[in-house]
Amino acid sequence: MIVEIASICDAATANGAGGRLNILGSFDRIFSKFPLVIPQCAAAFRIRYQRAEAGVHKLVLSIEDVCGHPIIPGMESSITFEPVAKGFDTAAMNMILNMQRLKIERPDKYIVRLIIDDEEHVALPLYALEVPQANVGDVDGEVKN
Repeated sequence: MIVEIASICDAATANGAGGRLNILGSFDRIFSKFPLVIPQCAAAFRIRYQRAEAGVHKLVLSIEDVCGHPIIPGMESSITFEPVAKGFDTAAMNMILNMQRLKIERPDKYIVRLIIDDEEHVALPLYALEVPQANVGDVDGEVKN
């Protein structure tokens, strides 16, 4: 199996398990004051699998800091990859995890991990950064000497 698409985004929708995956506002960094609460965001994935990989698979999704400490409880589930339709070699599965009020306590690098059958398939970085301070004399992004 291969993860064709993996994104942290503002929102995502899917038209059926293997239909269209719509991603709005993909991002990998946030500039803010801390602690930060992201009102709404999503993690979206499209996984392509072979005929022999159809069936039930164990799925774990987590968001953790670089030391491996989770910032939200990990999600564990079983997911069924439907049989590949006759005449096709592969099929695709869309997955979306919608998150409400995701709290990030401090600036750091965070990792969104997708593990399928005890094998990590995705490790997306999410950089939570302090809002840059303006330098004295900084006008429209230009520093004056």
